[in-house]
Amino acid sequence: MTTYADLVTAYLDDPGAETLAPLRRAVRNSANFTVDLDLGGVDKLLAEGAYTEATTALRALMPGAIFSPSAHLRLATALERSGEERSAARERQVASAALRSIRSTGDGSEEHPWTVLRINDEYDLLRALKKVPGQQELLETDGRRIDRHTCADGTLVHFDATTLV
Repeated sequence: MTTYADLVTAYLDDPGAETLAPLRRAVRNSANFTVDLDLGGVDKLLAEGAYTEATTALRALMPGAIFSPSAHLRLATALERSGEERSAARERQVASAALRSIRSTGDGSEEHPWTVLRINDEYDLLRALKKVPGQQELLETDGRRIDRHTCADGTLVHFDATTLV
C-alpha cells in the first residue's frame, strides 16, 4: 500500500510530472482536502507562541494540507521554535518542493497557466516570486477556468483554476 509519505518521498527523490500527478491526486482525494485551506487558527497559535498546539493543529490538517507551501512553512516555524530543527528543516524542504512543483506545471501565461491544489497556493507562489497581488479575475476559455492576477507591477500571471470548483 502506498502512503502519503511514500508519494511525497517519491516526488522529492524524482521531481516530475510522473511523481507529482499521483501525489496531487491522493491529496485531492483525501477526506479533509479543501481548496480553500484556512490557516487563520494556526496563525493565531503561532502569534501566541503556542508552538506545540500549532504543530498539532497543522498535523490535524494532513493529509488534506500536504504540499501546501503555507502549511509546511508554518509547521517548520512551529517545529523550529519547539527545538525540533531536523523536522523543521524537512518541512522547509517540502514547502520549497511544493513551490517548485507549481512552477513546473507551466509558465504562468494564459496559454500555459500554473496548476495548483488549492487557492492559497496561488498566493504562496506570488509571494515566492515577490509579486504583490492586485486585481484577480476568473476567465473561462476552452472549458477551463483561469485565475488571472494583475500584480502591482503590472505583471499578469495565470493559474488553472478548473479543479478549484
